[in-house]
Amino acid sequence: MAVMDFARYKEINDQRLNYREMEDANVVSYYRNTGCGDGYRIYLKVNSQSTVEDASYTTTGCGFGIVALAMATEYAKGKTMEELRSLTPETLETLFEFPERRKNYPESAVAALKKAVEDWENGGGVPSEKRVTKAKAMDLLSAQGHLKEAQLSSVMLEKENFNGVDFSGADLHNAFLQNSSFVGANFSGANLKASFFNGADLRNANFRGADLRWAKLAGANIEGADFTDALYDIGTRVDQKQMHIFEVMKKAGKDLYLNPTDKE
Repeated sequence: MAVMDFARYKEINDQRLNYREMEDANVVSYYRNTGCGDGYRIYLKVNSQSTVEDASYTTTGCGFGIVALAMATEYAKGKTMEELRSLTPETLETLFEFPERRKNYPESAVAALKKAVEDWENGGGVPSEKRVTKAKAMDLLSAQGHLKEAQLSSVMLEKENFNGVDFSGADLHNAFLQNSSFVGANFSGANLKASFFNGADLRNANFRGADLRWAKLAGANIEGADFTDALYDIGTRVDQKQMHIFEVMKKAGKDLYLNPTDKE
């Protein structure tokens, strides 16, 4: 049985190896781990010879997910897209060996990287015109004082203070919003499909009529938050003690979530 290198595991997590947004990436690919619901984003910069010059990732996942994605993006550097097509979890584990009960993490990281290759081949992933960085979102907030109806699909707004900010009607689907503070923020009517509020402070926030299908609120503080008429589905993840919010929300079917605008 493999013995995990805990010292290296901690080092990779502490350094956040390859964890960053990449503004000049050729492809930004989104992958959702259906097993745990975590979101992965792979960034690849590919040259004219189809070789990866740089690779990075972002994730809402745990330490094992971080290590697996760090190894996947590290492996990708200098490889051709053809070489990445044949990558296996076993090959990835030559860089870091996972415990038997955590083999699903390299498997998911390989699947995410291969999806990025597919997106590069067919022009998929997050379109360049729809890529919104944290810096751009913060500049917009500074300029107009709100983010009402803003197009912020897939944006990363982690560990920031958005207390009282108006996000009403904004498009925040696939957004990474974990560990930020949204006390008293207004998300009424916002598109929050597949967004991540893990560990966020949502006290007294307004989610009336928002779309929270496949959203993840695990560990969030929702005291006083209003979820009246917000949409949820089987993929909406909350803590056991938060289940009461579904009493005022509206259940929506999976067919409503799977529409052409949600491919990324």
